[in-house]
Amino acid sequence: MAVEKITISLPASLVSEIDRLSAEEGVSRSHVVREAAALYVSDREAAREVVRKRSAAREVLAMLDELRGRVPADGRPVLDILREARGPLDDEAVR
Repeated sequence: MAVEKITISLPASLVSEIDRLSAEEGVSRSHVVREAAALYVSDREAAREVVRKRSAAREVLAMLDELRGRVPADGRPVLDILREARGPLDDEAVR
């Protein structure tokens, strides 16, 4: 994995916390910052995925609401209505 060095500015209190964690865990400052950045990126990606799934679910629910109004209330089973709308399949046409 390629590694790039960057320069960032952090509040002194945060650097102190990073130093405390690195000492407790026996790892470098860079390790603590790398892990924190990786968790941040992962959390943001997961949050975007949740938003995408919620949006897709809303679209599906809206489509189902629209379809609910289209189903005729003639008492037939829905499967019969769907078969009529779809038309015969090849194996059904042979029968």
